[in-house]
Amino acid sequence: MIFGGIMENKLKKFFLVIFVILIFICIGLTNGNNRKITIIETIFSEIISIPQKGYIYAKNWITNNTNFFNQVDELQEENKKLKTENEELNAKLINYEVILSENSILKEHVNLTESYPEYNVIVADIISESASNWEETYIINRGERDGVKPDMVVVAEEGLVGYISSVTNNTAKVISILDPGNSVSVRTTRTRDSLISKGNSALSNENKIKLTKIPTSLTLVEGDRIETSGLGGRYPKGIPIGQVETYTIKKNPVENEAIVKTFVDFNKLETVAIIVEEYSGDTN
Repeated sequence: MIFGGIMENKLKKFFLVIFVILIFICIGLTNGNNRKITIIETIFSEIISIPQKGYIYAKNWITNNTNFFNQVDELQEENKKLKTENEELNAKLINYEVILSENSILKEHVNLTESYPEYNVIVADIISESASNWEETYIINRGERDGVKPDMVVVAEEGLVGYISSVTNNTAKVISILDPGNSVSVRTTRTRDSLISKGNSALSNENKIKLTKIPTSLTLVEGDRIETSGLGGRYPKGIPIGQVETYTIKKNPVENEAIVKTFVDFNKLETVAIIVEEYSGDTN
């Protein structure tokens, strides 16, 4: 029994020594250079290394490209400078356009005065126009204090505009020749025949008026010039009005009519002149 117990103890010690040796062998194999890395370890290692690689790349890029950020700052500063210069140029351009517009208006005023040297005229600017389709009127910035009175004739550089219908201290109302209620005694410059021009609401937007009371002996042709005849006592004779665009012959010759395109472009009319001296009319 004693011998059996001794043998058992020796075996236990033997296996313990073997176990310890095996443990050291495993440790050596694990830390050795010849250990094979598993797929899982490889994947995990690569995942862990991505942020590290990114950090190293970004650090190297920033270190090698410090000039880039300096250039960005310079470009931003240059952009601010260019914006300031652009705003200054725009302001100068606006001022230039204002001056150019004022010069254009002054030139138009001078041209108006020179267009009618035989008359004493007052130049005025249109400040509003009628919003109705049934009348063609304007309000100008000259009135009674400037010597403007009702029935005075209003002209533009190109020709007849209309007449003054009413005045206030500082403004006046102009009835244009396009107004359906306005009739003007006119004549042809070619034949000197007398006719009547009348505004028409359907034609006013096209700067056109109608000719009526055309003598049956008269045949109008395209391009015939029309001017005031001086009859009726309101308009001096010889003020240009427009030229014949179409001539229509009716069954009843008395109803023959023509369409006249006015010389004045009423859609762009801004400045007019008022003939201020009293005119008694001319029946010749």
